[in-house]
Amino acid sequence: MKRSKRSISVYVGLLLIAAAAFAAITLNHASSRCAFLGDSLTEGWKFPSVNDGIHGQTSAEILSRFPTQIPNRGYTKVFILAGTNDVLLGIDPATTVRNIDAMVTLAQQAQVEPILAKIPPVFRDDGKYTPAVDALNTRIETLATTRGLKLIDYNTTLRNHPRDYVDGVHFKRRAYLRMELALLHTANPF
Repeated sequence: MKRSKRSISVYVGLLLIAAAAFAAITLNHASSRCAFLGDSLTEGWKFPSVNDGIHGQTSAEILSRFPTQIPNRGYTKVFILAGTNDVLLGIDPATTVRNIDAMVTLAQQAQVEPILAKIPPVFRDDGKYTPAVDALNTRIETLATTRGLKLIDYNTTLRNHPRDYVDGVHFKRRAYLRMELALLHTANPF
């Protein structure tokens, strides 16, 4: 079957666009007007220009620093990835979601668009945390729907990729690439 020169040039054009998009993801950083707030999963991510991730923090600790890190800094968006440490520590998902909801309110009061995220799977301890992760993500999704917010699904993106993890919780670079693609499907961080 012969391909026309036009279809080949369209195909090559699409490949060039895909390569440029991949290069933008891997070589560039998100806009400095977009803050990324979270725990060590955020802290270890090279993509954010404004990376406000702190290792080991729960949603309550992230909420406590929110008022000094987000309002009045010129941000247009805040990407909130919180709850993994809450799951690991056995904190009630209702408490976690209340903390995330409080961050949403603070962001909106500061005229910053909050964008929520489902937490990734935890592949430590033979899947012991899966029910707690799923329960929290269901509540985060409900919060996003109720408040009319964008929601990035990092969980589905990483669910079948345990080899993309260093220790069952933290990521290798390829997991972050998967997250960046999921992010681009939901919100523009540039």
